[in-house]
Amino acid sequence: MTIAALNRLLDEEQPDVVRHPAPEIPQITARKRKPMQQPRPVPGPPAPQETSSAGAAPLAVGKLLAWAEAHETRFVARKGAQARALLRELRGLYAEAEELVQVDAEEQRLLGQLAELRARKGRLHPSQKRKSPVRDYVPAEVRAWAKNAGLDVPAAGTVPNRIVAAWREATGGAR
Repeated sequence: MTIAALNRLLDEEQPDVVRHPAPEIPQITARKRKPMQQPRPVPGPPAPQETSSAGAAPLAVGKLLAWAEAHETRFVARKGAQARALLRELRGLYAEAEELVQVDAEEQRLLGQLAELRARKGRLHPSQKRKSPVRDYVPAEVRAWAKNAGLDVPAAGTVPNRIVAAWREATGGAR
């Protein structure tokens, strides 16, 4: 049985199951076989009522795999084992994909809870406003004095400590 035939069989038995894309599987060509010395009895195909025909129910995958694996022809038995291994791998991939969907949903739920907790925390503990430093001088007066004294002083921002110290020394400004 080919992989394509197995996929068709799976689609017939479980049409509502979403399937992930199958990995590329190289085509295996059959080798010519030497004629057997003694004819061995070979199990026949499944009973007619079990085969997939226009009006009959499709053959269960488990029964088909068991038949293939028990087959005396090594080629058929090997194909059955390969099909079972592929199905096991597909089931594992499907389970991982399902778990990933659940993990993603849980992550979204937790992110929503975290956003709610942060908003609640913000309402309960508002951010404190930054207090301006306590000065015992008026920066505009210090800047004016520094310009008249010929010192470089920035037009905005903090007045450098060396300028404030020089102003205090020269004018006896408040401490």
